[in-house]
Amino acid sequence: ALNSKMAIQSGTGDRRERISITTELGLLFHLLESLSANGAAFPDAEINPCVPSNIVSSLLLLPEATNLALLDGVAGATEIAKRPEALYRFIMHYMDKEIEQSSDANSDPTSHSSLIDPIQGINFVSVIEYSTGKPKVSSSRALTVDLCYDHKLYNKAETSLNVRFGDILRFSLCKEVPLRAWCDESSSYESVIQRKIATSLPKLLSLSCCCAGKLGYKNGLQFWKQRDKRNWLPEYIEVEIALDRSVVVRELVSRDDENEEWVEFKSHPLSSSIFDNVDDGFKYPTTKKYQLDAVCSFIRNNGSESIEGHHVIHVRAPKNLECQALRRQIINLEKFIAGREIESRATEGGGKDCHMTIASRVSSSTLQQRKLKLQQQLETALRGHSEDAKERCEWLLFNGFVVTKTTHDDVRSFTANFKEPSLVLFREIDDVNTIKCPTDVRDQAYVEIPTSVMNTTSISGSSDTKHSTSNLPGKGDLVAIDAEFVCVQAEESRITSAGSKEITSQPRNSLARLSIIDCRSNIVLVDDFVFQREQVSDYLTRFSGIRESDLDPNTSPHHLVTMQEAYLKVRLLMDRGCIFVGHGLREDFRIINISVPPSQIIDTSFIYHQPNQRYISLRYLTNYVLGRDMQQEIHDSIEDARAAYDLYTKALSLRERGKFDEYLTSLYSHGHRTQFKLRVRDEENDPPVN
Repeated sequence: ALNSKMAIQSGTGDRRERISITTELGLLFHLLESLSANGAAFPDAEINPCVPSNIVSSLLLLPEATNLALLDGVAGATEIAKRPEALYRFIMHYMDKEIEQSSDANSDPTSHSSLIDPIQGINFVSVIEYSTGKPKVSSSRALTVDLCYDHKLYNKAETSLNVRFGDILRFSLCKEVPLRAWCDESSSYESVIQRKIATSLPKLLSLSCCCAGKLGYKNGLQFWKQRDKRNWLPEYIEVEIALDRSVVVRELVSRDDENEEWVEFKSHPLSSSIFDNVDDGFKYPTTKKYQLDAVCSFIRNNGSESIEGHHVIHVRAPKNLECQALRRQIINLEKFIAGREIESRATEGGGKDCHMTIASRVSSSTLQQRKLKLQQQLETALRGHSEDAKERCEWLLFNGFVVTKTTHDDVRSFTANFKEPSLVLFREIDDVNTIKCPTDVRDQAYVEIPTSVMNTTSISGSSDTKHSTSNLPGKGDLVAIDAEFVCVQAEESRITSAGSKEITSQPRNSLARLSIIDCRSNIVLVDDFVFQREQVSDYLTRFSGIRESDLDPNTSPHHLVTMQEAYLKVRLLMDRGCIFVGHGLREDFRIINISVPPSQIIDTSFIYHQPNQRYISLRYLTNYVLGRDMQQEIHDSIEDARAAYDLYTKALSLRERGKFDEYLTSLYSHGHRTQFKLRVRDEENDPPVN
């Protein structure tokens, strides 16, 4: 909900400079939710992998992210094994700052000034104790804890380390480091003890393991690899800050006899002369119990010798998560089936034929079969939950695009040579015997997009768009859409030793123009050029008609808007139930970063297509079917949108007369004869359209 509100507020301030990670993440999560809910209604019942290009673009543009070298292609990029720790720390701090600034600018008195910090924030007191003179005391706050591996622990045993996780965490929350520092009172350097002690406990304890990668064993990886410690990472821990400010960590350990016991690790107390001067506003003692909720691990390619690899994530999820996803898919399928039945009855009663949407390419019987299959999967999932009612949660492994169920032993074990810890998250619980699972807050998070997003101010100073919000198209109304793109990242490749071409970096496009026409009145609802924050490597003018001056705020005569403003206009029309008509819309919606239900997509590239044949370009179809010459030098997306709508109405007319299949066959025959070269159709050799 907050992410949508921030996107709506994106018009405030300097729109050319504003980059919101929080908003982009929110839009990405909405995209993933939509893909999951509507996937079963697509013709192939499959969802293509989602590429988060917009969030990558935002990270590339942020100076803070660039300085941290978080992404590939940046000079001195962080080692891939350590990158999630740096990225997680950056995103948490940046989101917390963004939300706080957004709340300050919001006049709503109920808005929260901060969201991340109350959940993950930890207070620390830093103390430098001199042999002479008063100690120096300062305070700080952090959203993550870096695990520190005290080298004194190496000497605890000669033959084995015999160190538990609780000992590492205790030291990390109450560090003691001997060093030499300047003392003002003695005007000399002295041997001092520097302590950094946690004085508060968060609801979500985020730990950066700091030992993955090239120098892992020098940084503490050997503690995780102790083979005599089965499941060295505990599932439950308890952290206490005592009255004397000492930090106590307890972990639940499985003994050899299969019983469990709590093992305690305690730091030295802080002298009263120090903590009496620390006014942190907390009551002591304070204790919190935590359960393991997520683990991010680095998996080395080809065993322990390789420096390359990828990351996997283990997440504790409620068992009913699968049931919730299946229910949403079933509900959406039922809506599609009901809509199909209403359209069929209307057609039988002498009404117009139903729209040729993407969903209409799937027969009613196929939809019913998919619904039955989903219901069977739901029954199986529910039966499994009832048989093991005590286990409310389960562990899921996210490995690339593959998601599988796994065991808590697999999550907690790091003895394999190829597996190294990166991030660990513990969540507060009331009691070990009362397992908490993440709750579903999807219903509370929905925000209605206001119609005011259709009226935007141009960045270039050209005329503003003003639309009557009372007459916007709604449920079932057709809108023709076309989008044009520019390339912001060219394809990168290399020639292998075998002489073949290997693509090392895929090209990345960005939305540059968006045109939408209300098919009821032929009025142009949207004709926006999109301001590019990234440097454009290729304007693709021969395909898009976009020139550099069109997107420059100082020279553009067009209505220039931000990416988020263009997105919100499409999102509003989608939420209102409009049906989008266009050509090749899958790529358009992917670049816009939105997932439109298949029942709201009419794609002429699919309508004018035969199985096992090539897809036909819009320009060729316009030449052949409509008799228009689109070989003009200046490309126009409004003309493309109108052409797609006219092609659709022509297909409807042919279908009503029962001639569409015959006409499609002649279209492909003509295309094969001419090798699909562009020209206005030959009336002497080709059959008439009407």
